[in-house]
Amino acid sequence: MRTFGLSGGLKKQRYCDSCPIRERALCSALSTPAAQALGDIAHFKQFPESQVLQTGPQDASWFAVIITGVVKLVRSFPDGRQQIVGLQFPGDFLGRPFAANGSIFRAEATTSLLLCCFPKTDFETVMQEHPCLEGALLKRTLDQLDVAREWMFTLGRKSAQEKMASLLLLIAERLMRKGKINGNGAAHDEAREFDLPLSRIDMADCLGLTHETVSRELRGLKEKGVIGIRGRRRFVVPRLAVLKQLAQGKEA
Repeated sequence: MRTFGLSGGLKKQRYCDSCPIRERALCSALSTPAAQALGDIAHFKQFPESQVLQTGPQDASWFAVIITGVVKLVRSFPDGRQQIVGLQFPGDFLGRPFAANGSIFRAEATTSLLLCCFPKTDFETVMQEHPCLEGALLKRTLDQLDVAREWMFTLGRKSAQEKMASLLLLIAERLMRKGKINGNGAAHDEAREFDLPLSRIDMADCLGLTHETVSRELRGLKEKGVIGIRGRRRFVVPRLAVLKQLAQGKEA
């Protein structure tokens, strides 16, 4: 892990102005005073792939906005069973303010990461002094609740092919998203190419499938021409609209 800060308000302001996820990040919805207060407590951390960021209730001393990379949230049992319960992408907020015992989930880097981090106590103080930060975080939390409910439907009612298509669609849209988090985004007929941030085992954990089923469904999508696979991680989606149809249970 590498931690670094930015000295001088002008230098920090220039960095924020050129931030690649500025229009999607929490600070984009804040007043100027609130954004400045948040910037004053910010520092940056780099993490390598597979690094555990937060281990649960015992490690809740900081929050972060993801600048680059993808984080997986994992729920584990003492006997070794685990489930990936969420994925977080650039622009997403990592952490749970005002939680007495932190989060019950383990946060882990699925790729190398750059995070904009905030000490827990300082962040909660800024929230209390600037209600617009609290409101912006609440809105994001409600958006994430909608995503979680949709994912419950995916896991509970969709076929293996629909689950796989839903996961790939989510990743393709989030990794390639531009502009504000609730913007119109790109057309669903666009081609997309991206590095998959999950291993096959991770995909199985995320979807509640076996590793063998994940491999079979990926082969099936490739044979249909819905996706192309280059090596282990590079994925091509020629037409996003076709992948979306499969995710919704409609044959392409």
